[in-house]
Amino acid sequence: MYEEARHEALIEEDWDADRVVRVIDEIVRDTRGRFDQHKLWPIHPLDKFRDNLTEPLKMLYFGAAGVIWALDYLNKVGATAVKEDYSMALNELALKNRVEMALSERQTASYWMGDVGILLVHWRLFPTDVLADAIHRAVLANVDNPTREFMWGAPGTMLAALFMYEFTGNGRWKEAYLQSVRQLVGELEKNSEHDCYVWTQNLYGRSSIYLGAGHGLAANVFSIAKGRDFLDQQIFSFVASRTAETLVRTASVDQAYANWPAGLGGTTYLVQHCHGAPGMINCLADFPHGVNTSLDRLLIQGGELTWKAGPLVKGSNLCHGTAGNGYAFLNLYQRTKKTMWLERARAFAMHAIRQYEYHAKQYGQLRYSLWTGDLGLAVYLWDCMRGEAKFPTIDIF
Repeated sequence: MYEEARHEALIEEDWDADRVVRVIDEIVRDTRGRFDQHKLWPIHPLDKFRDNLTEPLKMLYFGAAGVIWALDYLNKVGATAVKEDYSMALNELALKNRVEMALSERQTASYWMGDVGILLVHWRLFPTDVLADAIHRAVLANVDNPTREFMWGAPGTMLAALFMYEFTGNGRWKEAYLQSVRQLVGELEKNSEHDCYVWTQNLYGRSSIYLGAGHGLAANVFSIAKGRDFLDQQIFSFVASRTAETLVRTASVDQAYANWPAGLGGTTYLVQHCHGAPGMINCLADFPHGVNTSLDRLLIQGGELTWKAGPLVKGSNLCHGTAGNGYAFLNLYQRTKKTMWLERARAFAMHAIRQYEYHAKQYGQLRYSLWTGDLGLAVYLWDCMRGEAKFPTIDIF
């Protein structure tokens, strides 16, 4: 049901709120001190997706836009008093990222990797009509993106449109969101072999059917469900019921635990946000109780598996690390009101601090990234302090 080699034993350490505050402050101050107007932040060796990568990363997912978002967010919520003006850097990020994406033949509108995420950070800090118009154009350009997944496709950019509607109340954002919903719902298909409803992803030159929160069904449904107050009730009920049926039919279950394969019919079972039980919980914990009682039970069993598996060897990050899994516990705490889940989230937080300290010493630098690095950890630590589940750039922006 999971690969033990991907996990490590939990370091049992009492929750220490003072230490958590110090670590958040340490991450923020170090990040601020390492900023360079032209070089931005040093690329961490683990974030070099190409061996010859020398240019600093710009995007929301693991580039400068995500770092700037995190620093601003932590200041706004009162986690730190440190504040910096990154307006000059933001002015150039989208254009430079667009050039790099085009060189690697990547789509440039996307939320996590392209224009929309970068421009949304820029607009949040320095709102202008020009920036809003650019975001709107990019969202509409991405409506029928054939990837049908969150990182590159409409599920990500439609969430950005929903955030813009929350910020502005302007109806054009609601319509852009609904346009993407209609397209996405129309692409939900019955898979006869497995007797369930799924989306087919056309990603990185191949077709896949992913189930999880990184590129699959869970994240797509999250983006639809987050705006359910704007949807025809029949549409939301259709998506919710089909999702529940699919997750019940594809789950690997025993008496106490549950997990899902990365791909439909696959044999790879991960336990992290992007693939596996933690991401399912993070995306679906806000689902109404009773849509499917079997799914209600599976979410709890997925949380139990996440606890049994233990922290991830890869480190403290959000996407495929200990903090991302910890958010599953925070979400279950919000869903069930049982303090056991908050205690487990905080236990993972203390372990994640140890991982952060170990990697900082090992590599001689912090990992300046929101989704794969230490800024995401800082936000998670703050949420553990507050007992809230506000997953960065998913639940809040």
